[in-house]
Amino acid sequence: MMLGTVFCNMCPLSGELMDKSDKWTAPLYALFFVLSGAGLDLGVFSNLAVVAVGAVYIIFRSAGKYLGAYGSAAATGCEPPVKKYLGITLLPQAGVALGMCLTARELGGHDGNFIRNIVLFSVLVYELVGPMLTKIALTRAGDIKPKGEDVLNRREQQLKKASEKQ
Repeated sequence: MMLGTVFCNMCPLSGELMDKSDKWTAPLYALFFVLSGAGLDLGVFSNLAVVAVGAVYIIFRSAGKYLGAYGSAAATGCEPPVKKYLGITLLPQAGVALGMCLTARELGGHDGNFIRNIVLFSVLVYELVGPMLTKIALTRAGDIKPKGEDVLNRREQQLKKASEKQ
């Protein structure tokens, strides 16, 4: 990340290169997550130890994110909605945790697989509920506004016109 920051701020061609790279980063992200998810053996959910440690990890990580963000927002004088909802928006995880997962796998043996399964389990949970919780938190904080009736009506009319043409 630091290399990318330095590159984009120091290289005069970075804007053009980033525009060109945007076309192939989405497929790479998809491939990264597909390959990472392929490593999760759903049979590990029958192992109560993995589920228990995974649940404890999820609870304590969530509490740490929420309380850390709340404390930091309070210490810096942020508004109440920021203090209340910032931690929730930090719950989704993937990239760094999956990188950690690969390192754990290299440890080998039972411990490496155990850690890998817990991380993959938590990523699965966070990625299933995290985006939904983030949207709810941002909506309640007032940062996402519901679409107005005019926008909804216009969209409905566009859909009707498109279906009539077919």
